[in-house]
Amino acid sequence: MSYALTEEQQLIQQTAREFAQEYVGPVAADIDRTGAHPAEIVQKMAEHDFLGIFMPGEVGGAEAGYLSFALIIEELSRVSGAVASILINHAALAAYTINRWGSYRQKQNYLPALCQGEKLGAFALSEPGAAPGAGEYKVVAAKDGDNYILNGRKCYIANGGVAGVYIVFALTDPEAGAKGMSAFIVDGKTAGLSVARNIEKMGLRGCQSAELVFENVTISADSLLGAEGAGMAVATDAQAVASVAEAAMVVGIAQAAMDDAVKYSKQRIQFRRPIASFPAIQTMLAEMATNIHLARLAVYDAANLIDSGRPFATEAAMLKLFAARIGQSALIDVIQIEGGYGYSQEMVVSRLYRDVKGAVIKASSMDFPEKVIAGALLA
Repeated sequence: MSYALTEEQQLIQQTAREFAQEYVGPVAADIDRTGAHPAEIVQKMAEHDFLGIFMPGEVGGAEAGYLSFALIIEELSRVSGAVASILINHAALAAYTINRWGSYRQKQNYLPALCQGEKLGAFALSEPGAAPGAGEYKVVAAKDGDNYILNGRKCYIANGGVAGVYIVFALTDPEAGAKGMSAFIVDGKTAGLSVARNIEKMGLRGCQSAELVFENVTISADSLLGAEGAGMAVATDAQAVASVAEAAMVVGIAQAAMDDAVKYSKQRIQFRRPIASFPAIQTMLAEMATNIHLARLAVYDAANLIDSGRPFATEAAMLKLFAARIGQSALIDVIQIEGGYGYSQEMVVSRLYRDVKGAVIKASSMDFPEKVIAGALLA
């Protein structure tokens, strides 16, 4: 790898690799099989400062930067996409949003607990059956004196049901549509907030997804993040940041799949020689390695832009577009290389394929990255 990582970043990368092998690897298959939330691993991540790795020191973070976070996500994803997804939704969405948009008081009230693993974070944007703020179950926040009262539903919320802190997007001006959406911090134990159901997924199964019900959930006006009507700006910003981590996740999953295919192709004998000697196999592996290498460099570059405070939305959109293509194509090629074995549940590739699809299918305003990229080119 030619990208110039600092000594600290290399140490964090190595620590994350050893962590994944020691704590996550032995239970990764069980997490996928049962779909159970791996609370013990989350606590271990907190002990290793993973939960607040890029958060400021004054709120308990490690101040190691977003590139260090991306390195951790990549290493975790090579072993378990579900564990990496838990961390992305906690840190790159929930904690990041509070740190970026929250008041001093909000940061002091919530970020130390999020960094130390006392509470897990979640990002509650999606709603059943329609875009946020547009459907029958849209969440509306009605002002009532010094409080807001929330009613409605959120769906497919990662870390839902196990999170202690939710970033909730609700309409403060329903007539204005998306322009009337605002962001709030809601404690997971607030009266009226409940889990309607846990949603079984094809992949990333240890990262629980839930449908949340808000029934007269009363929160103070101090829970508002930023200004009223700034909700979509908050969501777009956070999702762009998360897109970089999600691309790192795709890189990690694809790397693990390629490593497995390389090992298999050296061992599988056809026509009295390993299939690794066949030009068709070599071509697939070469294209795979090239795409993974380029995606990794792009992840590191975008993460550096975030760390330096420079604009990164276009690069994040490019990453989302490229990672979605190379992640799925890599896993399809790996299954092709491994043949019937790759298609069986006995091989790790089955789980990796299901996880990489979950990494690239997540709904967001970045679902159409071409629009973001073209907009930057034509501005």
